[in-house]
Amino acid sequence: MDTMAPLRAESEIEQVAVIGAGTMGRQIAALIAVSGVPVTLHDSDPANLDAALTRIDSETRTFPTAPQYRHHPHRLPPPDPADFLPRIHPVVTLAEAVERADLVIEAVREDVTVKRELFLDLDRLAPRAILATNSSSLPSSLLVPSVANPKRLLNLHFFAPIWVRSMLEIMGCGETTPEVIATAERFGRSLGLVTAVVRGESKGFIINRVWRAVKRESLRVVDEGHADPADVDRLWMLFFGTDVGPFGVMDMVGLDVVADIEASYAAVSTDSEDRASTVLHRLVDQGKLGEKTGEGFYHHPDPEYLAAGWLRGGHERQPGDALDRPAPTATPDTSSDPEKNT
Repeated sequence: MDTMAPLRAESEIEQVAVIGAGTMGRQIAALIAVSGVPVTLHDSDPANLDAALTRIDSETRTFPTAPQYRHHPHRLPPPDPADFLPRIHPVVTLAEAVERADLVIEAVREDVTVKRELFLDLDRLAPRAILATNSSSLPSSLLVPSVANPKRLLNLHFFAPIWVRSMLEIMGCGETTPEVIATAERFGRSLGLVTAVVRGESKGFIINRVWRAVKRESLRVVDEGHADPADVDRLWMLFFGTDVGPFGVMDMVGLDVVADIEASYAAVSTDSEDRASTVLHRLVDQGKLGEKTGEGFYHHPDPEYLAAGWLRGGHERQPGDALDRPAPTATPDTSSDPEKNT
């Protein structure tokens, strides 16, 4: 380990590679490009790579007028795609994408096996770069076996939509050097983000650990028949004064992503009630994944919660809504429930 080439952490980040051109990856690439830093963008699916710049252009032009974000107190100034798109370079091969990078940010699906295989390649192809995962639920310590020098490995967790949720969580892998953490903090602040360093290792980091509890209980209330998603969101929005409720947020994230993240939590949980959500997986199985498919818990691009009167109860429930069954009159007996032990 001591014979390896020195890391580039002692200098500022001058070039970044983002691996994964899905929603999160392309937004990270866009934000970095806006700051003036060139970015290479790679994806194993050529279709994602081909569409990335078009989608970045569309997203950055439409978010300032989106009703659910219009009054957000900490959104970043809307960038002009013409100013920053030339700094984003889609690259077909992984080796070419990372060869000059000071920082490599992985933004692929929440599957630890997929990530470990990718980091084996990143470790070999970018021996001097800082290596980061944007995972929203998996600690970078799980990737240590794939990296010869874990002193350069950490979590950099960005949030979508990146122009509105202008924050960054930083968490080391257990062996990350203070210098690498400090470089990551400076880099995050240079992007206009509020940065927070996680002390030690926390499953879900900071905000997602709290959000996971909200998400799990919201799904559980619906699964158990006590409410429908609209009423959960309506009460949440009124109580906390937010523009979106938990189910609206899940639609924004993508219900397939939510399901993957929930599975990663359940895999390490000691709570016997921590099982897959029926209503969530029903929608995923139907291909209703939220904003990106036009339907999830709501219809998009004009979700019901934006309609006049909806917040005060202007919502007619239709047969076939995500919840269409009476609330239970007593606590159900789940001792024979086949999902109990999954």
